[in-house]
Parts: sequence; structure tokens; C-alpha cells
Amino acid sequence: MTFRNVTNPRPIEDQKHQRVSTYNGPVDQREGYGQPPLGLGGLLRRAGVMYAARAGTLVPASVLVFVLLRELLLVIVAVEGSPLALLLLAVLIQAVIPAFVGSLLVAAAVVVLAGEAQAIGPAWAALSDQRADIYRAAGWSAVLALFAAVTLGAFGIIVQPVVLGPPLLIHDIVLRRNRLDLAWARTKDMVSRDSRQLVYLLAIPAAIGIVLSSALRAFGVLSGDIPGVLRGVLHFAAQGALFGAAIPLVAAVSALLYGEMASTLGGEETA
Repeated sequence: MTFRNVTNPRPIEDQKHQRVSTYNGPVDQREGYGQPPLGLGGLLRRAGVMYAARAGTLVPASVLVFVLLRELLLVIVAVEGSPLALLLLAVLIQAVIPAFVGSLLVAAAVVVLAGEAQAIGPAWAALSDQRADIYRAAGWSAVLALFAAVTLGAFGIIVQPVVLGPPLLIHDIVLRRNRLDLAWARTKDMVSRDSRQLVYLLAIPAAIGIVLSSALRAFGVLSGDIPGVLRGVLHFAAQGALFGAAIPLVAAVSALLYGEMASTLGGEETA
């Protein structure tokens, strides 16, 4: 998969011919340049194809990580303390840590989706020079998740996929290997010019979060006869599995939209 106007000096594995290509040609020779932006249907179809092609590689790792993270919520049941302390602990486990870790998974998933690596491990290794900027970007994602949880309550946690990355910023760091300050400047430029893609960038991950919440609510109803502790374990495991499985889909959608926004006047290189 080639993202529009996204250049990268690192070798990219050519899946068709199983060789290494270092093509980094002019913008007007790259796939998709000059074509109209994808509509909502086309965007979802292409993201679905990307997700299906890499699900076997990306989903198991994301699910494992988020199942473990969600099971930390059992700590709240065992810990005794003031209601405020338990609330802060719950926000930390449900919002701040998942946003930070989810952003790291999105960064690695984007590398895999772009064809630079075949798995999350090699993808993370390929980002060795960008890790400091990725960690800082993930920290901003965690701050945004905390703000959403504090201001919007449970709904802020439901729509958490919106802040993973954060989108555009993490993609510019990962796909262009830009430093955080330059990526932030380019992100502001893209956001200021591309209104429809920006709406998709916010609305689609939010919709994914709402669908996941509905599925989890249905699971809660169906598991009503299971004893208390076991039900809690299964509930948190299901929550982690659903969110983890959605991470690569969010990464695919946001990567396609980044490609759209980076191929417009607002996203083109100025140097």
C-alpha cells in the first residue's frame, strides 16, 4: 500500500517481487497524486482491505496488550482507598495508559500497513531513531485522553480511538521520519486546510469506539448469569480484546486520511 505523497528514504519491501526498493520519486509520479479524495465509502472499503490483509499480523499483539491492560482494572476492586483515589486510578488505567500504549501500537501498525515491515517487532525496530518523538507524541495522546475522560466522563473513554497517535502527528513522524516540532507544524497546516478529511478523521474512530461500547454492553447482558469475579475477568478481557482488535483498523483509517491530507497543498513539503 502506497500512501499519497508520503516519501520515505528507508528501504521498503516490495511484496510482489520480494525485493527491496528504494524508490522515492517525485510527488507527481507517486500513486494517487492528482486523484480526487476518497469518499466515505471508498475510504472504509480500502481501510477494510488493509485491515484484513494485515489482521493476522497486527491483531494478536494488540489484543494481548490490551487484554493485559484492561485486567489491571481488577486492581481497583482489590484496592481500598478513598473514592477520589480510586477514581484517579480508574482514569489512569482506563484512559491515560491505554492512550499512550495504543499510540505506540498505532505507530508500529502504520509501518506494517505501509509495507516497511512484516510484524510489529521489526516495525518498532525500524523506528529506533524516531522513538523519542513517538514517546512524546504518545504522551500528548495520553493528555488528550485524560482531558476527554475528565470533561466527557464515560463518553470520553468510549471515543478514545480519536486521540490515538495523535493522528496526523504520529503519521508524519513515522512515515516521513520528521521530528516532533516539524510534524506538529505540518499537522497544524493540514488541519487548517482539509475540513472533510478532518471530519472523517474524528468521526470514524469515534464511531468505532461507540460500536465497541455497544458490543461490550451486549456482552455484559449475555454474561449476566456468570458469577461476580469471573464475570469481571471476562468483561475486562472482552473489553481489551475488542479495543485491541480495533487498533489496526483505526491505524488503517488514519493512515489513509493522512495520505489524503498530506497530498494536498496543506500537507506538501515546503523544503
